Amino acid sequence: MERKNNPHRLLWNDDVLSLSVNVIKDMLKLNSAPNAIYTDTTIICHILNTGASQTSISNVSTLCPDAPSEGTIRYRLRNLGLDGIQQSLNEKLKTHASKTVHSKHSTFAIDFVNIPYYGKEKNSGDTIKTKPKQGTSHFYAYASIYMILRNKRYTLALKYIQKGETLKDTVDFLINEIKTNGFKIKGLYLDREFYTVELINYLQNRKIPFIIPCIKRGSSGGIQKLFIGNKSYSTNYTMQSKENKATFQVNIVVKYSKGKYKENGAKYFAYATYGMNMPVKNTFKEYRKRFGIESSYRLMNQARIHTTTKKPVLRLLYIGLSLLLINIWVYIQWTYLSIPRQGGRKKVTWTFKNMLRQINKTTEEKLGFNNKILL
Repeated sequence: MERKNNPHRLLWNDDVLSLSVNVIKDMLKLNSAPNAIYTDTTIICHILNTGASQTSISNVSTLCPDAPSEGTIRYRLRNLGLDGIQQSLNEKLKTHASKTVHSKHSTFAIDFVNIPYYGKEKNSGDTIKTKPKQGTSHFYAYASIYMILRNKRYTLALKYIQKGETLKDTVDFLINEIKTNGFKIKGLYLDREFYTVELINYLQNRKIPFIIPCIKRGSSGGIQKLFIGNKSYSTNYTMQSKENKATFQVNIVVKYSKGKYKENGAKYFAYATYGMNMPVKNTFKEYRKRFGIESSYRLMNQARIHTTTKKPVLRLLYIGLSLLLINIWVYIQWTYLSIPRQGGRKKVTWTFKNMLRQINKTTEEKLGFNNKILL
């Protein structure tokens, strides 16, 4: 790449590929034998091409005569362990944020992403069962923690959800992942599925500031008793479960539709909060920043390898690599394409799809993509 002090920075396809390959090579540590037919770089180029093309390992092997076979890829990845690859992925996910984020005191979001699975699973019970979607009711679940920071929206850690793990176990793991690297939580924005007695008590005991939308259950009573008046306000509320209870602050935000979406009148929004230093009426707008994590999952699907493998470690690796590519894209934009100037940085438009096209084109050249149609 061109030096950072060059005002006319060029980003070549080989530059993007080289940066991505080096990060992944350092993470996987394949350490192939010197006489191996395919180098570590070739193996990684094959995997990157698969993700950038949103296809399968076997399909790339079929289309590219110089690419290793699917069996070769599986063999070279045979020594990866679930815990080891999760740890390595999380180390790499935090690398680029550590280089470009000046203050580690920030706001974060945690959410889940479910990936459909067809067939019998390798680890019995690891998949979750939900309403049928995309032709299956079984999904592998992953959770990630995401930094809410303009122009530096990084995913910092990923977790594969295993049988028997609770919601608190998952949140505890992700929080510890970022805290061990010096990141401090100014605010944690969670979805309504995190609105439980156990989790709210856990976060308050750890003194972690949070915003969680309250779930309105039933036609009356509970949280809905607080939907009164025409002004936003804050109050204390106690939620009970079968075994425990949690007392916390609730911000009731009143908003008026004023004809928007053909609706009129007041709408009430309730948020469980703790340690958030902001006016009550700002809670609604502040919480909307959480939706960036959902955007990260949409981007992830643009680079996700399609697979039918029953091995959780490979499924985790493929999900993690797509999130890692997003972090690399954010890092390149800030480091090479966002030009410092008076009044703020000038950002050059370079989408994630642009980056994937560059990776796809360059890896196809290296793997000998066959563009001939056999009749």
